[in-house]
Amino acid sequence: MEVLVNLIMVSMIDPGIIPRNDQEDGVSNGARKTGVTINGVNIKLKYCQICKIYRPPRSCHCAICDNCVEKFDHHCPWIGQCIGLRNYQFYLTFLITALVFFIYIFSFSCLRFHQRILQIGTGLFGMLGNSPETLALISFSFAAIGFLGGLACYHVYLIAINETAYENFRQRYVDSRNPFDKGVFSNIKEVLLVPSPPSRVNFREEITRGGPGAAVVI
Repeated sequence: MEVLVNLIMVSMIDPGIIPRNDQEDGVSNGARKTGVTINGVNIKLKYCQICKIYRPPRSCHCAICDNCVEKFDHHCPWIGQCIGLRNYQFYLTFLITALVFFIYIFSFSCLRFHQRILQIGTGLFGMLGNSPETLALISFSFAAIGFLGGLACYHVYLIAINETAYENFRQRYVDSRNPFDKGVFSNIKEVLLVPSPPSRVNFREEITRGGPGAAVVI
């Protein structure tokens, strides 16, 4: 139940979409980049030609969702949603609860498999015909534990150094200091204990064709 709740939360919550600028930007091609200084490190702010905004630090435009997302981590194809500032906590909780769930399935499937061997008095190959469903559960849950366990460990590491998966993949701080790294305990507090900010997008706002913020879906 906990796995399902977290899956629904991470897939339904706004990940941190940055509203588009629907007005004419008037930004020349030579001014597509600007910068800010954070903790003594210069951070380049790129201009998004689709959203017509300067993306805040750690933000990225998702080519799949076609939105700029604040503190963009990655786009999860399994969930069908971007993971960003506002839903990362639910994503991590989903990973951990799913991992615990499959460990539970694997443990009790192995116990059931052992009991069946003692009852029937046969070996592994003899069980293929007697309890194929148990073997299937053991195999599937074992693979899921390996995948989810590796992914969970990777994100725990990212939290400890205060990097997003996107930043780590692009090796953003290989040649420079990470200005967002405040130490392990402060990083954990910032990522897991600080409440998510309210959404920048009013999904209940009435949209009129051609008006400010209008979006026409065909």
